[in-house]
Amino acid sequence: MRFFIALLSVIFFTVASYSGEVTTTELLDEAQNSLKSAFESGCPEVAPYEYYKAEAYYMIAREETSKLNLEAGNAAALKSIEWSLKAMSKRFGGN
Repeated sequence: MRFFIALLSVIFFTVASYSGEVTTTELLDEAQNSLKSAFESGCPEVAPYEYYKAEAYYMIAREETSKLNLEAGNAAALKSIEWSLKAMSKRFGGN
């Protein structure tokens, strides 16, 4: 259930980001929430590659945003969300 909620929120933020309605802060918050959900689901043990890749992209997003490189920060935040979802998908039986 939690996975599907995360998936729906990612779809919303991805679509909204293309129309310019989502702020960098919202994307960073969503990336952090996705990582938290993946961690709490046990993804570091079951899908370590995907989980730690999501974590690395989140760190890149924070770093780029702190340098006011918002475009790169947004892109890295979206990649973090994507890899968090891949980890959760693997955790719950997907490929």
